[in-house]
Amino acid sequence: MKDAWGRTIEYVRLSLTDACNFCCPYCRPAEITPQSQTQILSVDEWMTVLGAFHHVGVKAVRLTGGEPLLYPYLEELLARIKKIGWFEDLSMTTNGSLLAQRAAKLKELGLNRVNISLDSLDSDAFALCVGKANQLDSVLNGIHSAIDAGFTSVKINTVLSRHWTDDEVRSLLQYVETWPVIWRFIEYMPFQGDAFHGPTFDEWKAQLERVSGGILTENHSVYGFGPATYYNLPSGKEIGCIFSMSHSYCDTCNRVRLTSDGQMRLCLLRDDESDLVSLVRRGLSETELASHIEWALQRKQERHDGVTMDQPERPMWRIGG
Repeated sequence: MKDAWGRTIEYVRLSLTDACNFCCPYCRPAEITPQSQTQILSVDEWMTVLGAFHHVGVKAVRLTGGEPLLYPYLEELLARIKKIGWFEDLSMTTNGSLLAQRAAKLKELGLNRVNISLDSLDSDAFALCVGKANQLDSVLNGIHSAIDAGFTSVKINTVLSRHWTDDEVRSLLQYVETWPVIWRFIEYMPFQGDAFHGPTFDEWKAQLERVSGGILTENHSVYGFGPATYYNLPSGKEIGCIFSMSHSYCDTCNRVRLTSDGQMRLCLLRDDESDLVSLVRRGLSETELASHIEWALQRKQERHDGVTMDQPERPMWRIGG
């Protein structure tokens, strides 16, 4: 499946729920409970949507949220996706706080890879990052459980929503160097209407090089279907960088997003959407829905507006990670 610019679309990010037990300042103003969610799709509805994407050639699906572990039918959905065998890769992005008791089961149900958000390793700073106190240990336990479960990869996502001190970076690198994970640093996006204030890629790279005492060298590693560019620290340890604001990946974009209320969002940073759930509930078949998706995809724009972008109408927590 190609868009109007000739890009092959083979990756879908599916937000299962807006609910989340954290309230990170760059994402949402308050905790959203599962009980407040009235528009989540059933497993049957998601399977129809995913069947349509399978028809048009999508190879990979990432489950996101909110917090996807709060979706009440998660295990049933994973089991059905595994049984039907449509996709080469099935992954999940989670905050990790609920993962410790479920990692092994998720692996058994067919989840290949897991990304875990971790914006600080200091307990007080982490509390500010997630809007709740005493949460770091549960996330660290989730990370260790994911490592023990034997996923194809465990990635740590750190959003750079502020400038770090050199001492903070030095402490962070101790974990980066020793944990058996792939660590990625992600540029802050102004979804809450704030002025763009996070470090650019050039600023972050310069700081890493200053603190680590050497040059970061780009390599050509590929892990999954995401846009990260990977670098080796002077020690040889690999890290990933995703800086969508100061470094556009639009020319190689290979994805669309599905919101928890059943909209296909063509670009994270634009409000262009297509209502899929209404078509499913009207009784369209997978093949009919696939034709609609191919048609709607032609509205996908060539690129977003970068740091000059207007604030999207749909906030980040209602788009999905």
